[in-house]
Amino acid sequence: MFYLTLLPQENFTKLSTIEQLEVFFEIDNLDKAVHCGMFGLMTILLFLTYKIVDLRLIVIPFLISFLIEILQGILTFLHRSFDFVDLMANLSGITIVYVLVTYYLQHKKTQEN
Repeated sequence: MFYLTLLPQENFTKLSTIEQLEVFFEIDNLDKAVHCGMFGLMTILLFLTYKIVDLRLIVIPFLISFLIEILQGILTFLHRSFDFVDLMANLSGITIVYVLVTYYLQHKKTQEN
């Protein structure tokens, strides 16, 4: 994921797959949903890896997200830029997963008692 987010823009076709899907399904900003999903998946994988669900653990994907956006802004030869909306989409995915997993675990614990 880190590698893909730092690829120079000219490595992508004129009409990327995401843009083609946006046109086909008439969905605006599908790339933001992809950002949300990728960072949500990263959060799930972290929870599964460490076998804990802790608010402090979600700092890791957020810092990675922030670092990627900063690098895109600094490394101008990539022809990419810092995008605050991408950062918010990433944070949304992280937050949604945290809330859903926390709710699920609390509900499961209540069912067991």
